[in-house]
Amino acid sequence: MFTYAENYEEMKNDLARETTSLKELGYHVLTKKYPIIDDLSIDIITIKSKKRANNRLILSTGLHGIEGYVGHACLKTFFKELIATLKEDTEILIYHGLNPYGIKNFRRTNETNVDLNRNFSKNNFQSENNGFEKITDFFTPRIYKGIKTANISFYKELSKLVIKYGTSHLKEATLLGQKILKEGICYSGVEFQNTTKFILSELDKVFKDVNNVVWIDLHTGYGPRYQMSIVNSKHEKTSTKDMIKEINYPLILGLNAEEFYEVEGDMLEITYDSHKINREKCKLYATCFEFGTLGESITNSISSLKALVFENNTYFEEQTPKFKEFSLKLIKEQFLPSSKKWRKKAELDFIQAMKGIIQYKEI
Repeated sequence: MFTYAENYEEMKNDLARETTSLKELGYHVLTKKYPIIDDLSIDIITIKSKKRANNRLILSTGLHGIEGYVGHACLKTFFKELIATLKEDTEILIYHGLNPYGIKNFRRTNETNVDLNRNFSKNNFQSENNGFEKITDFFTPRIYKGIKTANISFYKELSKLVIKYGTSHLKEATLLGQKILKEGICYSGVEFQNTTKFILSELDKVFKDVNNVVWIDLHTGYGPRYQMSIVNSKHEKTSTKDMIKEINYPLILGLNAEEFYEVEGDMLEITYDSHKINREKCKLYATCFEFGTLGESITNSISSLKALVFENNTYFEEQTPKFKEFSLKLIKEQFLPSSKKWRKKAELDFIQAMKGIIQYKEI
């Protein structure tokens, strides 16, 4: 069963203990930090292969800050259950806590309110999201008098938007990424962030000296509550139907409007672009593990949106203490569910998916 760190400091201390344990087991572990803001940093962990590296397995956590708590739990399970199953010529590279500010403050976004998985722009941030402009007022932070008032206001205004524009418009406008409202959700920013610059610089290195790269980015929030989704890039040539059979995992999606929501500025998509542009010789399979939390029903989707809106409003406007507590509870349940049943199933899904990919990609 997944267990969570209580806070950023505990997570960092736990990571140090985990790497020390690996060294004691005989693994050659190298660690370094990449500073982001103040005393917050990304941990880069390299676990060298026992033989000359032919494969490189990359695991990344916390691009969406608060989601890094489940990502950290995944790493602990990986060290305990899976690392010993890798081939002797597989090197492991871990980017732990890509958004340390979001982790520390239980936010999805970074220190400038940017959604980092919308920040990897391929066109100098020229993409438009006209749909969001129509509903900007709904996402503009405001002060609530209390929990009851906030709920009434949220559902009343949301109902008006759904009647006027429809649910599909609302979903696309919020998930695509927007640069209209700096203090709104899903803000993509208008320039590369520190984390983005770091990852882009790493892309010059990760494909070198090996013949096979597998990159798994760990996320929570989207999808069915009790079935983790593997979300492949639109660049993946193998059909999801065939991959379900090859990996022996029941839920694999492609990054397209039919199977998953459209995303602009996605990290793994830019990874594939870099691989192609630089004509790298190694093979690449980059994918996302998406642990669904609340579920996919309309009611649950609304609850998810409410958690994001209330957390964002609490961050930018001074709310009552009770509302702050309520908002924090909502956002935690959205991205790191407390349910033991959920944590047990999530860990089993992670192990099954990882075993399937390890075998399929021969790493």
